[in-house]
Amino acid sequence: MFSLCLLWSMVIAGLIYLPNSPLPDMWNPTTPFDPTAQFSAFSNIKLNRVLKNPTQCGVLLAQMGANFQSLSDRVETNDCNITNRVVMRGAGQSVIAPLETKCEIALRLALWERHALQSAAFELLGQSVARVEHFASFSCRPIRTTNGQRRRMSEHATANAVDIAGFVLADGQKISVLSDWDDQSEKGEFLRTIRDGACDWFKVTLSPDYNALHKDHFHFDQGRWNSCR
Repeated sequence: MFSLCLLWSMVIAGLIYLPNSPLPDMWNPTTPFDPTAQFSAFSNIKLNRVLKNPTQCGVLLAQMGANFQSLSDRVETNDCNITNRVVMRGAGQSVIAPLETKCEIALRLALWERHALQSAAFELLGQSVARVEHFASFSCRPIRTTNGQRRRMSEHATANAVDIAGFVLADGQKISVLSDWDDQSEKGEFLRTIRDGACDWFKVTLSPDYNALHKDHFHFDQGRWNSCR
């Protein structure tokens, strides 16, 4: 049994590391991260690897055609700061009200916009999303719960999160989490589909299914826990 396992490991290693590996890039953990490629089980492994160099975040954002401006770090206190700070005004086909956040959140938002938001809009609504509306990213405050605030600071305190409130379609039609989450037609299906798509690119994705505090927005963050609700 050991010999078979060892042999199989050697075969897999050979497939991965061969110069002309037959494995598609999206399924090969050793190939570079490609922001235009469809999500796979290795996407976040590759993305996290490249983001160990903070300057690469801006390179990837520019590669995706995002509208953003890099800024100096913002430090208010040890608990409240934004490192690798950017102002984002657009991602892909969508305009975004100026969003002050950290580059990594802007990049994940752009990846979600490209790979989940726009594809769902065309499939379910027959048109693109023209504008993404948000409730901001940075907020120097503790975590809020239905039982009040906790002592631990929110991911928003380091702009490691963003709250998305709604969307404006190409024809001017508006869709909001508050008004349309329970809709049983295409609008509701669209919101639930893009919530699920965000779970690929963020560690935490919270929607109205989570609790009453999220009845009017999606919360996306890249914190220490994993949750998709």
